[in-house]
Amino acid sequence: MSRSGITEAACQPGGAVGAYPIQTPAARYNFDIFNARGVPKEQLNGTPYRYWHAHAIAHIFGKRLSGNVDVLDAGGRDGRTLSLLKGLGLHGTYTCLDLKPTMAVTSDPDFEIETIASAFKDFSPRRCYDAVLFQTSLECVKDYREIAWVTGCLKPRGFVVATLHRRNTRRLYRSYRKEGGLYPRNEGELAPAFAEIGLQVMELFALGGVASRLCQYVTNSGLAYYPQAAFRHTAGRVFPELRHANLMGPVNQVLNPLMARIDRVLHFRPIGHCLLLEPASKNCLAPGV
Repeated sequence: MSRSGITEAACQPGGAVGAYPIQTPAARYNFDIFNARGVPKEQLNGTPYRYWHAHAIAHIFGKRLSGNVDVLDAGGRDGRTLSLLKGLGLHGTYTCLDLKPTMAVTSDPDFEIETIASAFKDFSPRRCYDAVLFQTSLECVKDYREIAWVTGCLKPRGFVVATLHRRNTRRLYRSYRKEGGLYPRNEGELAPAFAEIGLQVMELFALGGVASRLCQYVTNSGLAYYPQAAFRHTAGRVFPELRHANLMGPVNQVLNPLMARIDRVLHFRPIGHCLLLEPASKNCLAPGV
């Protein structure tokens, strides 16, 4: 293991560095992600897409990180990623970057925690990171030059993980679209967009198949959307602690693994993708490092 917190397995050749245009690996389903350890329990009863991308992120982090690490959670909002890092037995520093962070935890025996309230375009890294995570936050970024800083704040063996919706998911994410998630991307758009800021796509996992997509539409976007909204505006006002209760959690906990199994056969029409990216330049440019 290297002193930077990256395992030696992460250093194996994955493609040419510094070549433009960067070739995009073909999107593929990787069902090994469901063997990942450390997935937070609260992610298991979320939407089918959350179930998939939680396992994909845990799979990549589990393979590439170990020991002492510096992790930036870009768009981390409530800081749930910290639970994953702890579940993987990691320690070090955790930075939650969000325009309006709601992370309540301010101290942890294993991690130095920093919460930064900032838009991506205004952020200036204060250190170099082993990993930067964009978990369903780049849908709010129209021009990736707003996150160009990411290329210069990675350690020599650092990497970026991003999860994004595909364009044909508007019916699945009506509320997210209203909140600013206006820029989902299909696989053919990804390599050119990231190449502009010096990142190359090393791996591209498809997330969710036909069964998971249908399940999410019926249970989370259709059947449960209006009842949950009504609950939050009635009982949620009387009991604020219940305002964000996941009424579909027990149902999702049963359906999610079942739909993932069916998707082993119906593995097409993904909901989104998980990307593993690395920079063309391996020089950390963060100040004070």
